[in-house]
Amino acid sequence: MSIRYLPGLVVLALLAVATPASARFNSPTLLYEVPTADVLPSGALAISGDMTYPLVNTPKNTNYLEVNANVRYSPLKHLDFAVTAYTFADYVLDVKYQILGGDPDRFGLAVGVYDVGLNGYVSPVGHDTANAWPDWKYLNKDGTQYVRTTERFSAFVMTSIPVTKFARFHVGLGRGRFVGYSERSEYFNSDFFLDGYHQWAVALLGGAEIYVHPHVALVLEGSTRDLNTGVKAKFGPVSATVAWTKMEGLIFEEGDARFGRLEVGVSYQMDKAFQYRGPEIPSHFVEPAPEPEVPPVAAPIPEKLRLYAIWFEWDKSDITEVAAATLRRNADVLLANPEVRIVIAGHASEEGTVEHNLPLSGRRAKAAFEYLKSLGVPAEQMRTQAMGESEGRPYPIHRSAYFEIEPKK
Repeated sequence: MSIRYLPGLVVLALLAVATPASARFNSPTLLYEVPTADVLPSGALAISGDMTYPLVNTPKNTNYLEVNANVRYSPLKHLDFAVTAYTFADYVLDVKYQILGGDPDRFGLAVGVYDVGLNGYVSPVGHDTANAWPDWKYLNKDGTQYVRTTERFSAFVMTSIPVTKFARFHVGLGRGRFVGYSERSEYFNSDFFLDGYHQWAVALLGGAEIYVHPHVALVLEGSTRDLNTGVKAKFGPVSATVAWTKMEGLIFEEGDARFGRLEVGVSYQMDKAFQYRGPEIPSHFVEPAPEPEVPPVAAPIPEKLRLYAIWFEWDKSDITEVAAATLRRNADVLLANPEVRIVIAGHASEEGTVEHNLPLSGRRAKAAFEYLKSLGVPAEQMRTQAMGESEGRPYPIHRSAYFEIEPKK
């Protein structure tokens, strides 16, 4: 193996020394090439590596192992940066900003630019160094040879659309690395309406992911350059992909013109890796904290009316399997005592801002409300409340929805 792959192998080795991350499954890349509207959580760092290998041995299928490495970091909410090493000579910067979104179950919209670097052609589908993937030249519509659209500054706009609890679609427009030319793909880019090929051509890109398990999804993605399909999985901080890339080379081509590759990738995500918490204030400038008020002792709640809190994953409002079991138990109590009125109070971690935490707390309370309602609990028996920093308890219950029985009027 050539030394040109050493950057990727070094980064892969670093995966073993990273620290755990949350169970968040949405990712900045759909499978292998197509971006999503997702970004990393603020303060998170992800280290990734992948490699591809030819599935058939033909002159058109570059017969060598391809290794890429990537480090992605989110310094601020809705914004992340990535540095990718394709070889020792090929380094690029990626930038993405999320305009809307934040959770996998919500509509997302993001803009970004990939492959900010010195070389005109550098991406997972090829670059202008020796022994690169040979898709760097095409024939123009008049039969003359045409050098492909420059991949430097491959801008895109992307939407992520939840369709059901188990599926999401991703649709967008992009230039540069997302633009390809063939008798089929040209129908999906802007040059179809013009006389020739242009550097600023814009193409359709997108895909779909179907969750067959909370931690496993089947994925299909494509641009006018490539069509890929595979499986991605996430367990704790580790996510992995196995994909059949350049599918069009085995589906539509024959003989020595056939091509296609197998891709294997792994990523390790560290939440709150480098979070800025502000300057440390000398102790003599800090006023002593007031003594907490001791709440009056309330009459004990009878066991038959006891309601139990539920818990959420980091920065999410989805009802987990454990929370669903607790809510079913709470529903039995409420249905057996229709005179009881409750408040469902949503809570978030104290680490986020008020602007982020209040909507998240509200979504958590609403999720519990809707689940209880689906079990037959009347809506008039419940109300929701989003708990902010000023409304917290003496002993805050982070990442939860807490149930309180309202006193009779």
